[in-house]
Amino acid sequence: MTALPDALAAKVGKIVGQLANDNPHVVTTAVAMLRRTLSSNGCDLNDLAVHITEKPREVVVYRERQAKPEPRPFDYGSWRQTWSGCDPRRQHKARVDVLQADRSGFLTDWEFAFVRSLGRQLAEGRRVSPKQVTILNDLHARYVERYG
Repeated sequence: MTALPDALAAKVGKIVGQLANDNPHVVTTAVAMLRRTLSSNGCDLNDLAVHITEKPREVVVYRERQAKPEPRPFDYGSWRQTWSGCDPRRQHKARVDVLQADRSGFLTDWEFAFVRSLGRQLAEGRRVSPKQVTILNDLHARYVERYG
């Protein structure tokens, strides 16, 4: 008696599944097919019985679930600090304030008038166009590059 090779065990497993059929003709055919398959590989039903009873079964290991982290208590004051940096209007206003406070003559007359007009626009709550944002960002970047 020998243990069944894995390929043969897979074939036999498919055939054994047909033994649960309600049709007696299918069951008889499955038994004949099972004996033929085993004998063509040098085995018999006794080898199948040994394989079923003695082969160690695959063990399924269930891992413990990880504990869910405790929810952090909500800090009612921290959300303002978190979201204050995300408001683009506040960022634009801060850049306008920095550029308006400059007295070194860094800005040309047109640029100074633009920054002052943009400051009024932000103070009134009006929207800033993408082109105005681009110009403001360029002016601020040049100012930071020069004066740090």
